[in-house]
Amino acid sequence: MKRQLWTMHDRSLSRMAVVPLLVALLVTACGSGTTPGAPSATASTVGATVPGVTGTEVVVGSWGPQDGPAGFYGAIDRTLDAYFKMINDQGGINGRKIRFIYENDSYQPAKTVAAVKKLVEEDKVFALCGGLGTPNNAAVMDYVVANNVPHVWPATGTTMLAVPFKKNIYAVQLNYTTEATIATQYALDQLGTKKIAVFYQNDAFGKEGLDAVQAELKKRNLPAATAVSYETADTNFSAQALKLQTSGADTVILYAVPKPGGSIIAEMGKIGYAPKLLSSSVINDPSIFALAGSAINGMLIEAYLPAFDDTSNPKIVEYQAFMAKYAPKEQIGGFTEVGYAYGQVFIEALKRAGKELTREGFMANLDQMKNFTGSLVPSLSYSPTDHAGVKAAYFQAAKDGKFVTVTGYITLK
Repeated sequence: MKRQLWTMHDRSLSRMAVVPLLVALLVTACGSGTTPGAPSATASTVGATVPGVTGTEVVVGSWGPQDGPAGFYGAIDRTLDAYFKMINDQGGINGRKIRFIYENDSYQPAKTVAAVKKLVEEDKVFALCGGLGTPNNAAVMDYVVANNVPHVWPATGTTMLAVPFKKNIYAVQLNYTTEATIATQYALDQLGTKKIAVFYQNDAFGKEGLDAVQAELKKRNLPAATAVSYETADTNFSAQALKLQTSGADTVILYAVPKPGGSIIAEMGKIGYAPKLLSSSVINDPSIFALAGSAINGMLIEAYLPAFDDTSNPKIVEYQAFMAKYAPKEQIGGFTEVGYAYGQVFIEALKRAGKELTREGFMANLDQMKNFTGSLVPSLSYSPTDHAGVKAAYFQAAKDGKFVTVTGYITLK
C-alpha cells in the first residue's frame, strides 16, 4: 500500500503532507458502513465493518429454553432454524446465507445473560431474533440496547419491549397488558363472571398479566381478583389449586408457562373445581392438552396468529407444507407456528435492507414497514417512534384435544 501511494504522488511531497493523505485513503479503503441514502459500500467493505456480515453470510442469534419447565418453547428456535435453512436452500437473501446460532438458557435469566454476551461478543451476531422470556429479556435489555443489536420479535409480550421506546427492539406479539385487559373485559361482559382469580408466574411476566386484570377491575369499581402465584421451580400445584377453589372465584385467568399452566388445570380437575378458564396466548399449543387432561375443555385461550390447523387459510397450508419438509419431527402447533412467523418477518426485513447490509439500514427499513401482510401476522406496521407490534387478539376454545375459534379479533374498549 505504502509503495503504491508513493508512486502515485510526487516524491517531493513532505512527510507531513503524506501522513494525512495516507490516513484519508485508508479510511476510504476500509469504509465506515452505510446509512439510508448514503453512498453504498462494496460487499467486502460491509463485511469488514458490520458485525456478523460478510459478502456471503449473515449471522443471526437467539436464545430460549430447550429443557426445564418452559422447555416446550424450544420448538420455536428449532423451527426458526429450519426456516432459515429453507431460505438458504433457496439461495439466501441478497447473496448471503444465514448462519443461525441459538443458545439454551433453560429459562434462567442468569444463563440468558451469558448466552447473549457470547452471541454478541464471540459470535458477533448481526441481529437477534426470537429471544424468549420476560425475565430473560429484562436481564439483557440494557446490554442489547447499549450494543445497538437489532432484536426482531422477542418471544415475549412484555410491554417493556416498546415502552419506553427502544430504537433497536421490534416487538410483534400482543403485549400482556392488552391481552389480560381483553380477557378481563370478555369475562365480565360476555361470560357473566362475578369473581376472578389469577394464577400467575411470580415474575415480571405473570405480574404484568395480574396487574392488568386488577387495573380493569378497579376501573369498574369491582373487588380485586384473588392472586395465586407459583415459582418456576415448583412441581406440585395442589396447594395453589385449593387456594383458587377456596377463593370462591367463578373465573380463573392463567398467566403461566406450559407445565405449570397444564398442571394447575389438572389439579383443579382433581378436586372438582371447574371455574371458567381463560389463558394468555403463551400456552396456545397442542402440548397443553396432554399436560392438562380433560379439565381443560372449555378453556378460552387468546391468539393473535391464525389458527395453526385452519387449512382453509392458504398461509397455514404453506406453513404446514414447510413443517412437513423442513421440520417433520416437530408438532404442528402454536409454538412452531410462531417460529415460522418469526422467520417470515425477519427475512422480509433482511430483503428490504438490501445488498449493502448495515444495522442502521436494517432498522431504517423496518421503521418504514406499513401494513405488511406477507407473514402469518395479519398485518404488521412500525414507525420510527412505534415498535409495539400487534394490538388485537381473538379467542379459541379448548375442545376435545383441539382449539376451536370462537370470536373474531378484539381490540381494547
